[in-house]
Amino acid sequence: MYKVFINEKVFFLGFNLKRVNFNENFSFVTCFTLEDFESVIQSNGKREGVVVNFPTLRSLEKIMNKRFRIVEAGGGLVVNKNGEILFIFRRGKWDLPKGKLEKKEKVKEGAIREVEEECGITEPVIREELITTMHKFKNKGKDCIKKTHWFVMDYNGEEELIPQLEEDITKAKWMKVDKFSKVYQNTFPSIADVLDAYLEREKIVS
Repeated sequence: MYKVFINEKVFFLGFNLKRVNFNENFSFVTCFTLEDFESVIQSNGKREGVVVNFPTLRSLEKIMNKRFRIVEAGGGLVVNKNGEILFIFRRGKWDLPKGKLEKKEKVKEGAIREVEEECGITEPVIREELITTMHKFKNKGKDCIKKTHWFVMDYNGEEELIPQLEEDITKAKWMKVDKFSKVYQNTFPSIADVLDAYLEREKIVS
């Protein structure tokens, strides 16, 4: 099942789903056609989220690929030797370094490159895979879904952080976990999911 943020609203997309398995605060809709799906994502329901059921995996993927261009991306939740996390401030919100993959680029290579380019550090090391998020954005007037593969990375250097201004990043900053509330108050839902996944992982490990 896919969790996708479309217009800041959460959609759970799957196939052969049963209403009884989901929270009653979520709407539950079955879609057979692209037109069905379009009406669902354009609706203004007040529920917490929408579960969209498709008859088969093939129909889900076919309709998604017709409605959106899927953009593969990589990103990093970078931890320094003091246990601080590397954040960026972009277009008025706290974010984590990420970006779309270049042609034929491997996911891990792209994730490291984006961290280096957006924050000015070198040689962060991937520790483990964390989570994959999906959210809608527009590119040249077309609706796209950015599918971002997130990795926990370790960084032991002491380089000065240099935000990538040409990508509208005005600040790069290390923050301790106890400052996350500041980020949660002004970030994207998909980034909140990444932070939640990291905090849960750390709780399990510790």
